[in-house]
Amino acid sequence: MATLNRREFLTGSAAGAFLFNIGCAGFGRSRAAQLASGAPMRIAIIGCGSWGRTLLNRAGAVGGCEVAALCEPDANALAELKKVCSKKWGRAAIDAAKTYADYRVMFEEMGETLDAVFIATPNHHHALPALMAIRCGIAAFVEKPLAHTMEEVLLIESEAKRHGVVVRVGNKGHNISHRPLLEKYLKDGVIGEVTEVFSFSDRPNTMLRRPHTIPVPEGIDWDLWCGGSPVCEPYGEEDGRVGLHPHDWHSWIDYGNGSIGNMGTHVLDAPYQAMDMWKVTPSKIVVKDVKWGCPGAWNARGTMDFHIPAREGWGDIVLHWNDGIADGVEISSKYMSGWYNRVYKREHTNFPAELLELEKKWGVKKPIPAFGTVFVGTKGMIYEEFHRTLRFFPEGGKIADIPVPDNATLETEEVKIIAEFLSAVRGRAWDVNTGLDYSVPLAKTLMLANMLAFAGKGTYRFDGVKTDSALANARARHGYRKGWEVA
Repeated sequence: MATLNRREFLTGSAAGAFLFNIGCAGFGRSRAAQLASGAPMRIAIIGCGSWGRTLLNRAGAVGGCEVAALCEPDANALAELKKVCSKKWGRAAIDAAKTYADYRVMFEEMGETLDAVFIATPNHHHALPALMAIRCGIAAFVEKPLAHTMEEVLLIESEAKRHGVVVRVGNKGHNISHRPLLEKYLKDGVIGEVTEVFSFSDRPNTMLRRPHTIPVPEGIDWDLWCGGSPVCEPYGEEDGRVGLHPHDWHSWIDYGNGSIGNMGTHVLDAPYQAMDMWKVTPSKIVVKDVKWGCPGAWNARGTMDFHIPAREGWGDIVLHWNDGIADGVEISSKYMSGWYNRVYKREHTNFPAELLELEKKWGVKKPIPAFGTVFVGTKGMIYEEFHRTLRFFPEGGKIADIPVPDNATLETEEVKIIAEFLSAVRGRAWDVNTGLDYSVPLAKTLMLANMLAFAGKGTYRFDGVKTDSALANARARHGYRKGWEVA
């Protein structure tokens, strides 16, 4: 088999197979066989902020890895990772890793020596490093959502299959211990026949006005941070908001995916997993309400119905989605907390009006929180808040509420998805519900909602790739700056 030019792979122009890790130690014995027999896995972290630190420590908890590279354009975040993760890994192991500001350079120099990468960047940096890894034969763990646009989701899926590379998507709460119980209760008819599902978020990822701009913080290569998206002026803390970097990028179209792309990933995970919604494609989507933020920001409110076709064991279902804020609510500390923008009072959110009536029907004494999923049946309801609790209505029935797990249990559950990813890289068994077969349909629903927000109120059809709206389809792809193009 001929060796392929590395630069060809980084631009995605090469065709055919790639001879994995030519030139690495142990050449002559396949790297896959080495990993299967327990050789230390060489990993890289792309994005060294708070979640990159979390993923690295969880990989350390699983064991069997060595940190080969760290990539981050913010020197402050890189320094913080080294300090925090040295407690788990040891300072010598962290210091031995090569450091990069630009993942393109990292893949150019180290692509033939890496086994797996963890991508914990803002959303606009998900697809390009994932595709670079896939085309180099490197496994990729991508934090939610899988990508920034529908086109990127479909491309990652097709390239992963073409190259036979392991790709997993991180989704906090996915491995919560009560999720199998939720699925069992629904299938056993504890609340009767499920007639509809309501998923909703109290965390508006938007801006009604753009905060004041600030100079680029010291230590950040801002051009690299912006990547393929337009280079914008950063803004800092203001009235409870934490700034474009490190968190408010969720609110902007060029960098994040708004409320449904952020929290919808978690909330919709419950019905997609428990009711096998990932096995089908939403056939019809009704956009009931959209309120937009300031220019460049995501919508401040969204109300949509996804019609989910029947699949084995389940009938047709309507999945309702509500996010954002009520009229008259400001994006400020008066109404919401800072980092997560969580609205203090339910009445200030876009809480489903139908649930208010269902609370009366079932005599709900303690109001349903403004964040989570409610499964509505003919005999009652079940509420799940992601990675937290299960509540049953009518209250005081045969099944007791399942409380919030303790922190140690939660951490063990969150480490599980990392363990499954690393196991899959070694060629061992893995759970289909952590693979692309599951994650791509969920990601497509998120991207679909973002696309249809631009189309506005109306009823639309979706074939799994495109909608019947030209306005929506125009938002299926991302324009990239020169030097950051995705081939």
